[in-house]
Order: sequence, then C-alpha cells, then structure tokens
Amino acid sequence: MRILLSLGVLSVMIAAAHAGTLVGKLDLPQTPASPQVTKGFLDRSENPFAPVRSIDIARQVVVVVEGEEKPVSPPQVMWDLVGESFAKPVIAAPAGADVVIRNTSKVPRTLVVKENAKLLDPGPLNPTATKSFKATDVGKSFTVGDKDAPHVVGHVVIVNTQFIAYPDESGHFQIDNIPPGAYKVKIWYRDNWLQRPDDDVNVSAKGKTELNPKIAAAAFASPAPAK
Repeated sequence: MRILLSLGVLSVMIAAAHAGTLVGKLDLPQTPASPQVTKGFLDRSENPFAPVRSIDIARQVVVVVEGEEKPVSPPQVMWDLVGESFAKPVIAAPAGADVVIRNTSKVPRTLVVKENAKLLDPGPLNPTATKSFKATDVGKSFTVGDKDAPHVVGHVVIVNTQFIAYPDESGHFQIDNIPPGAYKVKIWYRDNWLQRPDDDVNVSAKGKTELNPKIAAAAFASPAPAK
C-alpha cells in the first residue's frame, strides 16, 4: 500500500513538473455596452450615503481554457452564500461535478433554480447547511436565486474542462498545472459567452505562458436568437 501511494504521489509530481501555467490580464471596458437593468432591487449597503460604485465587470467573468485534455471532474465545487450575495456571483463547474451551495449567512434562504426547479430540494437552506445538484450537460447555464430575496442571485455554467479562472478586480487571472499543448480560451460573462472569437494559446511545458485578451464593449451584447 505504501509503495502504491508513493508511486501515485510521484506520478502527480512528474505531471506537475511537465505542466505549465497560463497567466494574463483581461483588457476590459469600463462598462458593458448593454448593462443589465435592475427591477427595483438594489444590493444592501452598510452605508446608504456612500457613493454608488461602478459595475465590477471582472467579478462577473469566468475564464475557461479548453483543449483535448479530458477534464478530471472534482467531486465537489463549493459555492458559498455570504451575507446578501454569493461569494462568487458567477462560477463554472466541470461536467460531472457536484455543485454544493453552502449557506454561510445568518438567515435561511429559499433557493430555486430558474431553469429547472427540480435540481434543488425544496425547503429553506438554513445557516451552515448545504444543498447540491449535479453538473451534467456541457454548455448549459443555470440561474440560482432566493425567491424571497430577488437581489440574491448567482449563475453557474457547465464546462468541459477543469481549467477555470476567476479574474481579480483588475482582470488578472492565473491557471496552474495545464498540460502543454494548444488550447482555446473562452470568456463567460454573467449568463452567456462573450460575443467575440475565442483566443488560441499554446501552453508551454514549463514556466508561464502569458495571454492578455482585449475585450471590446460590443462583446457584452446579447447573442442573436437561434434560427
């Protein structure tokens, strides 16, 4: 058993030694071309007299790197409810993973999935408790919200890769342990892919490969309906 364990650890170390890192910075516009319209609900603020903050586009973005490498689905993708919102308003989950929603706030939440109400068990999600659903269909996206608090809403997209990054406020991102080779870099914003060509990148076997996607405001426009 110890020999098998040692061999497993060694194989992981060898794989990591022959894997690269993708780093970059999204060149984002100040505001999307078609900003989302609110319907009378605003996020609560500790200071109602504070100046209105601009839209934080980067927090709504997910960078996805797809290639021929088949994803190794993690058993769980944790998604925390913190205070009056999700810790990450938008997440990506590899196909086959369990999306586990954990309520770290102090109040119960009655969560529903807009596209399929059967995905989550009915009833309140109490503080410290969890609810989960299986991420199955690649390309599908789901909107999860609290029917009693419309300002609590998050989005999840199911992807065919484990190489996922969430940019920081300035747009910087990093994905480690990518096997060397050719990949497509796709960018998801809120509830859809950005309307722009995917970026091609060749990840080196060692060190860092840099990619700085430039995103025009028009990329945020909603896609045309399928004919």
